[in-house]
Amino acid sequence: MIKKLIYICAVMVGSLSGLSSCSLDIPPSDQYSDPDAIVDISTARSLLSSVYSLYPHYEYELSILGDDFCPTSIVGKDMSLKNLYAWQDNSITTLAESLWGEYYNTIASCNALLERVDNITLENASEEKDKAAIISEAKALKALCYFNLLRLFAPAYDKNPQADGIVLKDELGLAFPKRSSIETCTTTIRTLLTEAAAVENNPDKNGWLSQTAVYYLLAELELYAGQYGQAVTYAEKVLEKATDDMFTENGYERLWETASCKERIFAFYTSKSFYAGIQFDATNGDYFALNPAITYGDDDIRQAYNVYPFEMDGESRNLMGKYNKWNKESKSIQYINVMRYAGAYFIAAEAYSRQTGQEGKAIEKMNEYLEACQATPMEDDLTGTDLIEAIHKEKQKEFAGEGVLYFDLKRLHSGGLSRLSQWGDREDTKIKVDDYRWCFPIPRSEYKYNENITQNEGWPLNR
Repeated sequence: MIKKLIYICAVMVGSLSGLSSCSLDIPPSDQYSDPDAIVDISTARSLLSSVYSLYPHYEYELSILGDDFCPTSIVGKDMSLKNLYAWQDNSITTLAESLWGEYYNTIASCNALLERVDNITLENASEEKDKAAIISEAKALKALCYFNLLRLFAPAYDKNPQADGIVLKDELGLAFPKRSSIETCTTTIRTLLTEAAAVENNPDKNGWLSQTAVYYLLAELELYAGQYGQAVTYAEKVLEKATDDMFTENGYERLWETASCKERIFAFYTSKSFYAGIQFDATNGDYFALNPAITYGDDDIRQAYNVYPFEMDGESRNLMGKYNKWNKESKSIQYINVMRYAGAYFIAAEAYSRQTGQEGKAIEKMNEYLEACQATPMEDDLTGTDLIEAIHKEKQKEFAGEGVLYFDLKRLHSGGLSRLSQWGDREDTKIKVDDYRWCFPIPRSEYKYNENITQNEGWPLNR
């Protein structure tokens, strides 16, 4: 797949006509088949816009695989979704093929831009800053793709940092690379992000990867790698820019609206419908409801936007709100949230909780956010595993349906993943923490042509 993507697709980017990450028109893809096509800031930024639009969005599917949802009475009307919730091998294999190909297509397109950026002719000092910002964003986007691939296709970092990670591809052209170790992949991602963070880049719109977004990614990467002191440093650097008005009811509502939002650090721009797949139809409701373990206090400002009451099977059910709520109310969606200041609070809190003597700081950081949301604060005597579990229970309330909790479940591997019955009334089965399916299979389209590729344990390697 990499051979095909890089040779055929990488230099022919931006074929999604009419869509861009920041409302810019995307030029025809054949404008970039010429290595000399990127000659000024305008064409470079336009190509970068095309690259943003290539980034894959499977937030819904990852939420189905995680513990965000429970099946409703109509889930059987879409067997592909039902099978994905059940962790059927074929369903995960199909999803893995799409994710692998689309992430590497985005990475190859970042490489195409980075290889050509030296061709840019600069007119003034302002354009020098623009060029630096473009390079920074391309590196950050590439790092984000690598990071997601690593978390999907490799074991958790603490299992074995020397285990096979993913394929690192830094140049266009034919190659048959091996999978680098998880540690090497993490170091590569860290280098890309550190280089990107060195550029002071503060765009006005949420749809570009800012310097703050890069610090957020560094915080998340260091939490993943168990470098908790560094995770705290980067998370606190992000939170320096947080203000009280971000965490009001109006501030929270703006996260799901079409305008830029101060509480939103980074989001992908979209002109298409998003999360429409969860709904069967307007009358019968959704295939999945919120996990019944997700509950909010009466005064919690998040409840009005995270929960959508809807009558199904003769009762009022708690369906997912957020994008789903906006779709049901025929409101436009323009941004797909990826990073917001709330996430930095959770990263900082967990990182503090894992450092000896810092449990009080973790609770203080968590309660700072919960109190701003008018949610019930955490008990001040929590320690150890109880504290970490409490943080992640609150994180589940915050990020349900956004595709991020699956990564935490895999990273923490602190207990089995329940597969719930209809409406979450009981546990049907449990995915064990050592189940081979936590590591997605390397797609056949990759190992068919690359004899240096290894397959993840438990999955077949049929060349």
